[in-house]
Amino acid sequence: MNNKIKSADKKRLPLWSKILIGILIAVILLGGIAYGVFTYYYHQMNIKGLEDNDTPAAKEYFDTDENTGNLEELDPNSIHLDSAESVSTNKDVINILLCGEESIGGGRGRTDSIMIATINQKDNQLKLTSIMRDSYVQIPGFSDNKINAAYHNGGMKTLIKTIKKNFGIAVDGYVLVNFDSFQKIVDAVGGIDITLDEQEVKYLNSTNYISDTSNHTLTVGKNHMNGNQALGFARVRYVMRDGECGDFARTLRHRTVMTALYKRVIDKSTLELVAMIPKILPMLTTNIKKEDLVNYIAMAVQVRDQNKKIYTLNVPVEGGYKITRARKMSIILPDPLSKSVNKMQKFIYGSTLATKGEKEEGANITVGQ
Repeated sequence: MNNKIKSADKKRLPLWSKILIGILIAVILLGGIAYGVFTYYYHQMNIKGLEDNDTPAAKEYFDTDENTGNLEELDPNSIHLDSAESVSTNKDVINILLCGEESIGGGRGRTDSIMIATINQKDNQLKLTSIMRDSYVQIPGFSDNKINAAYHNGGMKTLIKTIKKNFGIAVDGYVLVNFDSFQKIVDAVGGIDITLDEQEVKYLNSTNYISDTSNHTLTVGKNHMNGNQALGFARVRYVMRDGECGDFARTLRHRTVMTALYKRVIDKSTLELVAMIPKILPMLTTNIKKEDLVNYIAMAVQVRDQNKKIYTLNVPVEGGYKITRARKMSIILPDPLSKSVNKMQKFIYGSTLATKGEKEEGANITVGQ
């Protein structure tokens, strides 16, 4: 009898072991539930592979620009664009193409906002590169044109090919939003803070850039904007900002909005970020696989924990472009393109370029030769 009692005592687990096992089971269950919730909302996104949206447009789109002043009109045949044939890649650098689609009247629109969000794990840096929509580039399979026409003419696959050909940047996935989804995303994070000057306030409160007139309440200084107001601000190009005008001012506003969004989420806990997923993911169109998206989010959080700053770049870079006309459009002609290519690749890939041992090949442009 006593031997049986002793044998039973030996089989009993100590209290600390039971507690540890209970905790592990709870973590596994919670992790499984969280992953299940994420999987559900992942499939609420509009998942579109590059092959799902690459039907060529019935007709190529060319902008119709007015008030272009005394800009010189160049013969398109006199502009000889070269390309960056060497493409930089590195496992420690993830590039996600972020695009805002202006689709008015139905059909596939133009990408009036084109940015590359970079997670550079080796340098512990998050970066944002704006490509100006008026940049005149080669579009594979189509006529040379403003880069914002690439998506309209051939879909996301063509836009990614355009970035690769002209700038030598590899893209790991894309995220696309339209006007309506952008507004909802800003509202989902609780709005963003933007500082405005007098001219910006006057313009935004008196035009239809902010479509809901009840939101014409902006004032000089810091404004806490809702989605409708933030969209209006992001679209403005006819008012100067920080000494920039035209498409330069608009891309500056794009980066300002993205930085403000980043600031809204930077201090949120993991649980708060998870809670935002049901509101944000259904607003997005993407080709990023679920497993990759989980990895990218984890990588971004890890980098953010090391360095909260976000670095920005505008392309074409200063001293590397000329403003002119072609095909009756006002265009920004990268000149020389190599200056923007080299700056862009060094900005995005940072110290990984030094460890690759690969030669960077730039790109050249000549006019009238």
